[in-house]
Amino acid sequence: MNEIILDENIVRRIVRAIDKAIADDIPQYLQEHHKETNNAIIQLRGDCINENLRSFVVTDEVKLVPFKRYSWHGRLLVDHRNKITYSITTQNNLHAIPKKKDRTRPHFLQSVLAQENGSYEGQYVQESFFPMEMFDEETLENDYNDIIAGMLNPSEGYRHYVISYNAVNDELLDVKLEFIDKHFSTIAEASLNSYINPDFARLTNSGVEDVDISTDSNESVRDILGLKAGLRPSLKEIEKEA
Repeated sequence: MNEIILDENIVRRIVRAIDKAIADDIPQYLQEHHKETNNAIIQLRGDCINENLRSFVVTDEVKLVPFKRYSWHGRLLVDHRNKITYSITTQNNLHAIPKKKDRTRPHFLQSVLAQENGSYEGQYVQESFFPMEMFDEETLENDYNDIIAGMLNPSEGYRHYVISYNAVNDELLDVKLEFIDKHFSTIAEASLNSYINPDFARLTNSGVEDVDISTDSNESVRDILGLKAGLRPSLKEIEKEA
């Protein structure tokens, strides 16, 4: 099955976690910490997103799995009920990952995709993309096991979705759920822009509380979506992130 299974309760909260980091957390940090330069902001954004995931998304059935790459600490979301794992990255970074050819170790997403999405194949294969053969199956499997640390068994049918986003300054412009194969080719995708809740406090500069994103805890999973691979939302082309 190449369709996307969209759990609205989970993805709404993921989008809120990203939006809050970009539109609220980073601006607040910059207001409170006046520095000559702010080179660490890109890394800080990821830290804020992960903190918000802990606050907004984690439940008894949705866990955050920590893993480490050198000095960088990452997180995967694991939805045990729907057997889906999630990672979050910018759209620019997602497109750049398979193009880097001098790796001595797999990018964590390469290992995750190889194990969880290895049986799927995108409809539009990019031959110029990163050749997975650079790392053999054993290397990818061992790396995946180190990442997931026994939190799940991929043979039980888990699949991986990437939540990719595009932001300029303190505005989240585009966010989507991407179902991709181990070669980073698109199987299907869905725009999540409808879950970007407008915060009218930002527009009016009046102090109101954060948008309430609470939903019924037993909200059912939305029907499986049949989506065309490669479908993109019609947004204006925006500048690349710094």
